[in-house]
Amino acid sequence: MARLEGLIKMKGQIGDLTFFKTRDGSYQVRMKGGVSAERIATDPRFQRTRENGAEFGRAASASKKLRDQLRDLFEQNVDNRISQRLSSRFSAVVKADSLNERGERRVLAENLPMLNGLECNKTASLTSIFYGKLQYAYDRASGEGTLATGQFSPRNKIAMLQGATHVRFTLALQEFDADSEDQPIVMESSPYIDVSLMAEQQVALLAELIADPSKAVIVLVGIGYFQEVNNAYYPLANGLYNALTFAEVDVP
Repeated sequence: MARLEGLIKMKGQIGDLTFFKTRDGSYQVRMKGGVSAERIATDPRFQRTRENGAEFGRAASASKKLRDQLRDLFEQNVDNRISQRLSSRFSAVVKADSLNERGERRVLAENLPMLNGLECNKTASLTSIFYGKLQYAYDRASGEGTLATGQFSPRNKIAMLQGATHVRFTLALQEFDADSEDQPIVMESSPYIDVSLMAEQQVALLAELIADPSKAVIVLVGIGYFQEVNNAYYPLANGLYNALTFAEVDVP
């Protein structure tokens, strides 16, 4: 490694040379280098690197697949960090595989409940918007998912948001298998509910999925804000304050 002497002090990169300042204040230069991809792929000393890379790839692939399948639902209900959080959860799912050896661990249905509680929007959660109690369930035998609010007064039980006139509840059921491409999803949404109403309202949603009994089913619950203009409803603030939660994962 070379040390720069004289009045010229440089930081940055020129061609294959990298100029930098050390902690002791001296300026040094080094050649651009690194381990080749071929060596990482073949050298026994990089076995752990290859194993970690393979498992990270499976987690990232499963995360992307689920995001693609939920694209319509995600459009107005997620923040810009959801891909990182979802990939992190899937990495934990892969590491929980106790059947396969390290490097061969996979996304198994039995470990998908580790997605439970994942918030798609860090700005908002179900409990920060709706102050009542949401009840949701999935019946594998019938393929029916339900969401119920019980009786509630919108003005007292829904967080007010400037410009919002209405909210809508959503229930989604997503069959998921990391190794399958074609997986069904069903969604049901409530009528638009006027947030200024004092009179008690009630939401009861039913979604029915013809699911493969060998696959996991993800239950997502969401609440979105809207503004009514001339009898049309528009999502508020591009979904910045909407909530969407991985509420439950039912596994075989």
